[in-house]
Amino acid sequence: MATTYDEIYDLALVSIRDYKLDELFNISEPDFKTYLKGFLIRAIPKFTNSRQDLDDRDDVLDTFNITLTTKEQDILATLLTNQWLEKEIKDVTQFNLHLNDTDFKHYAESKNLQEKQNLHDKTRERVNQDMTDYGLKQIDWQAWANGNFFGT
Repeated sequence: MATTYDEIYDLALVSIRDYKLDELFNISEPDFKTYLKGFLIRAIPKFTNSRQDLDDRDDVLDTFNITLTTKEQDILATLLTNQWLEKEIKDVTQFNLHLNDTDFKHYAESKNLQEKQNLHDKTRERVNQDMTDYGLKQIDWQAWANGNFFGT
């Protein structure tokens, strides 16, 4: 059975808590899905060692034409989350908040931005490790031990 984009969204939303996303969902579920789809489309090419062709999908029906493993779904959901975090870090309104000049407010905003960046970096490291582990599990180690490094 083909994997739907909704399955990836559901996994990603376990890790995201954003009142703006909740509000968008309450106002318009189709707009909510369109918004998340942008993050998913940006996440797909970042899954560089997928054993399956992630371009084999139907963006009209919002589904992959393949069945992704649980691990592949998890990696895509984490990559989607990281794309969302990147948007949060680059949110220009966060940079403009310090115009209400108090030292405390400026420090708090700076600290908030720093924490978002740290979370983004840790998420990126974790998903890179997940992709490495995923890739290593795909290797035919018996063939490799026999000198067949190309798995054919």
